[in-house]
Amino acid sequence: MTKLKADEREDLSTWARIHVRGGYEDIEEIEELLQELTEDFDSLISERDRHIEVRNALIVAVRTLVEEQEAWPVLTDYDRLELALDTLEDHGIVTRANFTCCGNCGAAEIGAEIEEFEELGRKARGYVFFHQQDTESAVEGHGLYFSYGATHSDLDVAHVAVAQELFDVLQSVGLKPHWDGKLDHRVGVVLDWKRRWTGDVPTPLKRWSF
Repeated sequence: MTKLKADEREDLSTWARIHVRGGYEDIEEIEELLQELTEDFDSLISERDRHIEVRNALIVAVRTLVEEQEAWPVLTDYDRLELALDTLEDHGIVTRANFTCCGNCGAAEIGAEIEEFEELGRKARGYVFFHQQDTESAVEGHGLYFSYGATHSDLDVAHVAVAQELFDVLQSVGLKPHWDGKLDHRVGVVLDWKRRWTGDVPTPLKRWSF
């Protein structure tokens, strides 16, 4: 088996860990993402060997997480985060997690999510989201940051009110948000990202496909 370079394998391991712990893709999606990411590696490696490297990295990431979560508390910070987002939606704030690749794309696409929300007969007062780069940052222990805004008002006070509601709800579920009250600053929250893996542990690939 042709091997990846040490730094390439380390990068692959990091990506596998982030996506597995993020928990927003199923195992097939993560494996496909890792395959795409490794296409830019310099190592001369066969397609089959690359698949094996990716699968092995996935196995380690999933097994490590499954072992760790046995010692987790019943209610984790991630569970509290989900509760906060559900509470906001119940009160007319459209919430989206791991939404688009970045903040600019999220701001461009949240309008469609608001329209879909209101098509179901509910009035949207505002929106809150964090994007995929935010998820990666949270998984790596750097906290989570939210974009926000009002939906039917251009007044600064309306946007600030949505941010304050987000802040208050995060605090009410036992998390530790931080925000200076300024419209041009995102609401942040300190949390220990612990999201349980509920899928299967992938199986190793054979050296040969037959």
